[in-house]
Amino acid sequence: MIHYVFDLDDTLIIHQKGVPINYDMIIEDKILKNLLENCRSECYIYTNGTFNHAFDIIKSMDIKKYFFKIYSRDTLPYMKPDMRSFNSVQNDIQKIYPGENQIYFFDDLLENCKGAKSLGWTTFWINPNFLSGHQYEFVDYAFKNIKDALIYLEKQNINNNIF
Repeated sequence: MIHYVFDLDDTLIIHQKGVPINYDMIIEDKILKNLLENCRSECYIYTNGTFNHAFDIIKSMDIKKYFFKIYSRDTLPYMKPDMRSFNSVQNDIQKIYPGENQIYFFDDLLENCKGAKSLGWTTFWINPNFLSGHQYEFVDYAFKNIKDALIYLEKQNINNNIF
């Protein structure tokens, strides 16, 4: 089974450099909502923010129903990039879904991608300034935003019914 594990800040929602974000002004993103609607994989939030922050954001974006679980600084004993944090998430998913699991991990920080890759996760570096033709062995895919990554996966996997 494939599991999509998303970072929240600067992955699902992008902050503009130097511009303070008003979390009260987060609104529904219909394109992202549609992509998540079409996704056949279990989706999770994995953030160094708090559970309430993540919950409030995905609720404001009207995408809460697409996420099975939120992993956050107050639900895990460690935070990214500590490997114990990645292991906690992987072990929890393995408990819920014993057997073969493939984790697709979406994050804006390279050090988090590196930790995820060391556990065999497929990594997606989400960064508006990503380097095309990146040279990082721990980054499987790089996209400027989450929508481009999900559109790519949808196109790649549409025939396999695994998106």
